Amino acid sequence: MDLDTPLARLMDALRGNLEDLDQLSPYLETLVQAVNSNIDGCDAVGVTVVMEDRPRTAAYTTAGTLEIDAVQYAVGDGPCLDAFRNRRANLVSFARGEERWPAFMDACDPGDVQTLYALPLVSGDRCYGALNLYAYAADAFDGLEMGVVELAASRAADAIAAGVELSGARAVAGQMEQAMASRAVIEQAKGVLMARHGINEKVAFELLRRQSQEQNLKVRLLAAQLVAEAQSSRSAAM
Repeated sequence: MDLDTPLARLMDALRGNLEDLDQLSPYLETLVQAVNSNIDGCDAVGVTVVMEDRPRTAAYTTAGTLEIDAVQYAVGDGPCLDAFRNRRANLVSFARGEERWPAFMDACDPGDVQTLYALPLVSGDRCYGALNLYAYAADAFDGLEMGVVELAASRAADAIAAGVELSGARAVAGQMEQAMASRAVIEQAKGVLMARHGINEKVAFELLRRQSQEQNLKVRLLAAQLVAEAQSSRSAAM
């Protein structure tokens, strides 16, 4: 196999098996970053996980797509939830209009997103949610490498299934809630870095992740430190 193809790079990034529930959220974070980096035309990636009949965004690369997710969860319908319920992929063009899911389309302001592609997360006989790809171009996914996307969806589904098998659906749902709380702090830290260095959101997260590796400190703990330092500096300047 050519080791410098998107498929090979994704396989390398997603090696290993889930052995503990605490590994699930970091694994999904790694997955969305790897998908975003290895699929041409893809500007953002998210994972919707439906556990105990409640959808949650378990991992994402760009906070700007959370509004699209939130509208679906609020109205109870949309391309990602439909992918989960009916186990089918959905390609949506916001630029060209969409007649499916009228409640979602009426309430949703996609911002810069023009195209969304949602794939079901199926492992065994269960579907656990959807892998969601977002693009700022209208025809970004016309030449989508399906082998890469399907591998990512399969790995995400298998990881969630392993988490359920290890600890149960309720524990997985609880970890999703904790992960989202941690992401709120990470978003604040990204904002600090963006303002400090004049960089965009993606570069800010990469900087945060690299610093966490260099300091051997979890990203959420480093993020909390950065936010606390920024708040302290603002207080001292007043």
